[in-house]
Amino acid sequence: MTSELLKGFRMLDLTDEKGALCGKMFADMGAEVIKIEPPGGCATRTIPPFLEDVPGPDRSFYAIAYHAGKKSVTANLDNAEARALVTELAAKSDFVVESFPLGYLDSIGLGYDDLSRRNSRLIYTSITPFGDKGPGRNYQWADIISWAAGGMMYMMGEEGKPPIQMSLPQAGLHAGAEAAVASLIAHYPRQTDGMGQKIVVDMQACVVWTLMNEQAMPILHGDHIRRTGVFTGSADARRKMVYKCKDGHISALIAGGAVGGASTKALVAWMNEKGFAADWMLAKDWATWVPGMFMKMTERDRFEIDDLEDRIQRFFLTMTKREIYEGTLKRRILLAPVADVSDIAHDVQLEARQYFVEIDHDDTLGRKLTMPGAFAKLSVTPLGPQSRAPKIGEHNREVYGGLLGIGDDRIANLKANGAI
Repeated sequence: MTSELLKGFRMLDLTDEKGALCGKMFADMGAEVIKIEPPGGCATRTIPPFLEDVPGPDRSFYAIAYHAGKKSVTANLDNAEARALVTELAAKSDFVVESFPLGYLDSIGLGYDDLSRRNSRLIYTSITPFGDKGPGRNYQWADIISWAAGGMMYMMGEEGKPPIQMSLPQAGLHAGAEAAVASLIAHYPRQTDGMGQKIVVDMQACVVWTLMNEQAMPILHGDHIRRTGVFTGSADARRKMVYKCKDGHISALIAGGAVGGASTKALVAWMNEKGFAADWMLAKDWATWVPGMFMKMTERDRFEIDDLEDRIQRFFLTMTKREIYEGTLKRRILLAPVADVSDIAHDVQLEARQYFVEIDHDDTLGRKLTMPGAFAKLSVTPLGPQSRAPKIGEHNREVYGGLLGIGDDRIANLKANGAI
């Protein structure tokens, strides 16, 4: 069953890993998403890991996940006939999303100016490493560059040591999600005035938005956060953020105030049940304890934090991540397990929401795969479930023949000539 949310709308997806998630989200919402890829397949099909560690264009887990629900047509953009086909498809589409180097599609007649002349309703979204203006607009891209230039890597790692890389390449996922949101925002006024727009997504800016409170630190506190490993705050106000437990790690920040104080008080009460709390912790008014991220602590403050963190560490070592998390939910304590893939796959909340879905890949992989489901649960217009990721050019005949009215003989000739 296809979602009704964007049923009847069509998107052309000309992205690589910098934007594959955008088309996936549109497909989840019921849009017809046509992935346009070279005759040899999109580069995303070569991204490891592969199913059973066997490389192949249909076996990349990246492509399996982020092209699910899409259709695939091939088009060699170096070929004039292929470019003409893409132009015709754009004339019959509502959205285009692309992630080619800046100016390339303009140079071959597939930029916004050319396509919008044929289709004034077209919303054309370009995903770029550094936007389309400014001195960095032509800089080269890699995932590590986005995280470094966006500021996140500066804070990742141990004090006095080089920064460390983001665990898995994911800057393109942030950019793809932003592209989907921006495209839908542009779609709203189009429903009134009928006019499309050009959107430029800046991947560096997308990473900056992941920094959360770090962006405001210089303005609010006159300083910035540095690499501190499992700690947060300056050397004068350092507090531990990550603790070990029986089977992994827990992220928790001890805080005071109206919200943090209630959480810390509940944690101390739980620790007291197991004999880990000190008398001073039970007597402390945590609602009035509000050390800032850069505030210099008194000797007493430092003693209390060190003693509390030591006791929390010993307390957490008596339990697993799940035991700690279930206990904190009951007591309304602010913390979270540092989840690995297995934790996510067996998460009780995700299971209760039926987040994971089984997708039939029998005709491509000879099996069914359990996949992440839709990104949201909607009551009136539910999303998904999506179909499997397409094979390279699987829908050439359906799209070129059915949508553009091209006969089988010409499709065969286009394939023989290397156009598709």
